[in-house]
Amino acid sequence: MGRLKALVWILRPGPSGEPEVLLLERPARRGGGEQPVTGKGEAGESAEQCAAREAREETGLEGRLTELNVVHRFQGKKADFEEHAFLMAAPAGAEPKLSSEHVGHRWATPAEAHEALHWTAHRAALDKAVEAFSRAPRVSRA
Repeated sequence: MGRLKALVWILRPGPSGEPEVLLLERPARRGGGEQPVTGKGEAGESAEQCAAREAREETGLEGRLTELNVVHRFQGKKADFEEHAFLMAAPAGAEPKLSSEHVGHRWATPAEAHEALHWTAHRAALDKAVEAFSRAPRVSRA
């Protein structure tokens, strides 16, 4: 197993009933582009603990996590990584409070989010997140 990472897709119900996907904008110095919450695990953390902490640190949002059973293994610059994907269902109207890791955000439709993504693994996890979100009971407004 490589070094632990977590990826968290945060979705909320949109006005039309279709889910809205939170896309975080990375600064140019960190490669730019839009992506979900991602981050490295700390010593002794489980994948779920890492996902909850990273979502809270990067967006200020908290909620129930659903393991998506998508694990992406890849070679980074300094280590091998094993990234576990999660869904966090946010209530309608939820808004993130971004950390300094990101310079902006937007709520997108699943199709818009899919189009914006660079990494195939992020797209695969998004597809699973949208599927899981559509099956989950609705969360009340924040």
